Amino acid sequence: MISNSAQSHIGKAKNKLYKYQEQYTSQQKIQRPSDDPVVAVRALKLRTTYSQLTQYADKNVKDALNWMDTTESALSNVGDILTTMKGYLVQGNCDDLEVDNRTAIIETLKKNVEAIFQGEANSDYSGRYLFTGYRTDTSLLFPEETRNFEYKITENFAYDSFRNVTSVILGANYDPNATSGQDYVDDAAKTTTAYRLQLAYDNCADKVNFQEGNPPTAIPPIKLTFTDKNGAPVTLTGVNAPTTALSTDSNTIRQVGDNDILYLRDTGEIIIGKNVYSEIQSKQANISIDYLKTYFDKSDIRPEMYFEATRYDTVEEVKIKYDEPDKQEISYEINYSQTMAVNVQARDAISTDIYRSVDYIQQTIQYVEEVETKIKECQKLINNTKDKAEVAKLESLKKTLEDERKLRVSVMAEAFGMGLTIVNEVEDKLNVALADIGARYKRTELTSDKLLDTRLDTEEKLSNNEGVDLPDVFIGLTQADNLYQASLSATSKILGNSLLNYI
Repeated sequence: MISNSAQSHIGKAKNKLYKYQEQYTSQQKIQRPSDDPVVAVRALKLRTTYSQLTQYADKNVKDALNWMDTTESALSNVGDILTTMKGYLVQGNCDDLEVDNRTAIIETLKKNVEAIFQGEANSDYSGRYLFTGYRTDTSLLFPEETRNFEYKITENFAYDSFRNVTSVILGANYDPNATSGQDYVDDAAKTTTAYRLQLAYDNCADKVNFQEGNPPTAIPPIKLTFTDKNGAPVTLTGVNAPTTALSTDSNTIRQVGDNDILYLRDTGEIIIGKNVYSEIQSKQANISIDYLKTYFDKSDIRPEMYFEATRYDTVEEVKIKYDEPDKQEISYEINYSQTMAVNVQARDAISTDIYRSVDYIQQTIQYVEEVETKIKECQKLINNTKDKAEVAKLESLKKTLEDERKLRVSVMAEAFGMGLTIVNEVEDKLNVALADIGARYKRTELTSDKLLDTRLDTEEKLSNNEGVDLPDVFIGLTQADNLYQASLSATSKILGNSLLNYI
């Protein structure tokens, strides 16, 4: 009985010593759940929480911040380019610019637009394109010339989207059969005002449907739908059906009557008469325009990135319908039940008006250069003519052409001014997108700081729950060792006596 009791006490002392030895060497309160189920359950919960906090703080939040930082950098670069463009547009809005200066300005503006779309709007982050919504694997621009895709595009405009533009019509040309200088005066150029919408694309197709079905000549090249602010159809009274023309020069605008709608396919413009404009404004009728674009050059914008569109592959004979890319938000879960959209779509930040305005400026410059060429040729004819009557006619032609040049320079200056207005509008839109992404970035940073604080608190709770206080454990270990050694010493003395000692 004494032996069994002594062995029991030695075993308990030894187990207690082992317990403190394990705690001291591992610095953990328990080695297995059975040691303390409460501590074990609490540890599982805290470890799960810590793992989730680490996922949010070190991966989700960092990836979201990097995406938004890259996006903000690209948009800031676009803003810098727009500021540069405004300087050139102000410079171009001068009447006394020489041909070389105008050419240099327009070439610089075109390079700036290329930098905006090819350099910044087509940016990617870790192989995912930043500004293409859900289609992060598809570039914003066509990477090469594309001839096998036909796009039916739907563009929507508000009733107040029309711009009032001035155009020069008529214009004298040298005629060897002219009877007098009055013939040239009668053909003198003059200005006219038109109301214009500019589509996102030029050089459009001469039909509005794909090759399948009716022959192209039987299909209208454009379809206009008018609706009120609630989307209900609006009927314009007394308006003629849209007509189509190739805009070889600004004289095309002469064809537009007060009740007419003219579609210029090669420049991608809609010109309307004053009665049509007045009715659209009075009824506040928004306009939806369907048209077809069949050929795309390298670095042209993919229509599905900005508009509702249907693509037809003429080789595979396959149609794909793209809905309007509205609110395609890519969201990261950055905290418990908290998500943050990290992307900005190109259509919400960078308007296509920017490159179309440069196209229009280039067109007006071309008209000025054409009339200047006519003046030079007329002067050559004057220098090489001996006949006084013929010289008088040529002098009249030259005076008429010089007057035309003044008109066209005035229109060119107006185009530069309109370009400056458009750049300001694009910049305003860009600044809204920058402010939005900046606010989201700041909120994500605050969430990151909160996650780091919460993770630190969780680490402390983990330490308090599982860890041991080394001084206390050392004291316990020393006491357990003393107890164990004492139990061995006492047992050795007791078990040293035999039964004969008691008899």
